[in-house]
Amino acid sequence: MLHKALTFSITLAVATTALAQLPTARVGDVTRLQGQGTNTLMGYGLVTGLDGTGDGGKYLPAIKQLAETLKRFGAGIDSEVDVQAAKNVAVVTLEVTIPEHGAREGDLLDVYVSASAAKSLQGGRLLPTPLIYHDRNVDGLFGFASGPVVLDGVNNAGGFIRGGARMERDVLMHVVAGGTEVLNAGVVNPWIKADAEYITLVLDEAHAGWSMAAAIAQAVDKELSVSANVARVALAVDSKNVVVLLPKHQRGDPASWIRDVERTPILMESNEARVVINRSAGTIVVTGDTRMSPVVISQRGLTVTVANPMPDGTPIPAPAFEQAEWVPVDIERTRQANVRDLLEALNNLKVPFEDRVSIIEQIHRAGKLHARMLYEG
Repeated sequence: MLHKALTFSITLAVATTALAQLPTARVGDVTRLQGQGTNTLMGYGLVTGLDGTGDGGKYLPAIKQLAETLKRFGAGIDSEVDVQAAKNVAVVTLEVTIPEHGAREGDLLDVYVSASAAKSLQGGRLLPTPLIYHDRNVDGLFGFASGPVVLDGVNNAGGFIRGGARMERDVLMHVVAGGTEVLNAGVVNPWIKADAEYITLVLDEAHAGWSMAAAIAQAVDKELSVSANVARVALAVDSKNVVVLLPKHQRGDPASWIRDVERTPILMESNEARVVINRSAGTIVVTGDTRMSPVVISQRGLTVTVANPMPDGTPIPAPAFEQAEWVPVDIERTRQANVRDLLEALNNLKVPFEDRVSIIEQIHRAGKLHARMLYEG
């Protein structure tokens, strides 16, 4: 049986990187504005024109809706019994996503259509259906949806209507908040003034953390405090939110100020060490400095040894195996072992994805992987 030996023999010295070589990003690349985000409209309608694949028959919701629709247009329908044999109709739920920058009256948006009980929506057409906000506390009609359904390719009971929703009402994003509103939201700090105005930067989940929030606040302060003519312009209130002052002279033109805030460059050296595993996609994403401490893991005939050098500098001898495939990692011994090294070596040995994930999880459970493990998919 072939044993594959993978050994890390790496010194404790960490290679330094010049500050100028550190990756940079803009504030707008890793944050969004509070109040800016997608919204969802919902609807409940009727698709007609199906080739015997609809609800119909004994499915009462479809029959009742068909009868009500026909009565509305003056058809001589006495009860649901008159249309219970219909097989060419289907009751569907509708979902329309309003973009993060809002929508105006007259805009056309895509509609996702999902059948309640029909076998297929192939060839169907949605009758005009009103759209309302997904939160029942928000009243009013926001638009109408109609048009031919195109199957989504996943299943025959779901599909899209491209540009099938017409907005009848504006949905605007309000990103500027008064100081009183910020204080009422639970932000308690003497720097927040009730008579001032602010915007709030919300870090995306991949970058949220105290160090990143502090780095953003410091970068905005350094870049814009002089032009704002104040000692402080930004405050990291927690690991996900940074409040930024809107100067008095910018209140009539907040767009240019927001542009300057979002363009502010930040260094990315403070990224949290993370390993993100997505089994459905077959991916492992590594960010930050994902270091590992000495440990030995055996998995399906593969032995992984992560080791630090001897105190006197004597090289660590390779483990003895009758047969072995050797994959050198960090030959120059300039830094500690990390997950990137491990994945590169496992890829060279053509170790299957599930085994790679299992090895990383075992190292993490042993407390030797100094990074946060996250799962997606």
